[in-house]
Amino acid sequence: MESREVKKIREFVVVVDTSYSTSGSLIKGFLNETFGILSQQNSFFRRCRIRIIQCDDKVEMDEVISSQEEMERLLKSFQVVGGGNTDFRPAFTYVNQLIKEGSIRHLDGLLYFTDGKGIYPVKKPEYKTAFLFLGAYDETAVPPWAMRLQLEPEELEQNA
Repeated sequence: MESREVKKIREFVVVVDTSYSTSGSLIKGFLNETFGILSQQNSFFRRCRIRIIQCDDKVEMDEVISSQEEMERLLKSFQVVGGGNTDFRPAFTYVNQLIKEGSIRHLDGLLYFTDGKGIYPVKKPEYKTAFLFLGAYDETAVPPWAMRLQLEPEELEQNA
């Protein structure tokens, strides 16, 4: 009998940049695509928790998703909150505080959806972090510890 190890996601954070440079339809397309990939890959734990954090220059909203039904409900009623300048540091400070107080116990990673124009944290966090950039971005501004992926708006608009 063959067996294979499947990495299950227990806790995951998705941060979306809600500054004026990212639109609601692109954010919704990104969330649809992200949740679709996670669902298809059989990555959801029975008790999986995904935090959706909206942040511009401060954390604007934090929603916890722990089921497919909650995810679908969120996507149907999703509203972008924010519109200020982009500063990535408040989201990392907030997540680090949630870890410290025990609200997050098994963080498997953080995805940050952004255009890349903002203030990055200098210090590498204790968890895997990937910045998903909407179009071209300044490679030299991104800290060396961050994973990066460039997405094209057309890819996300199809999923909005």
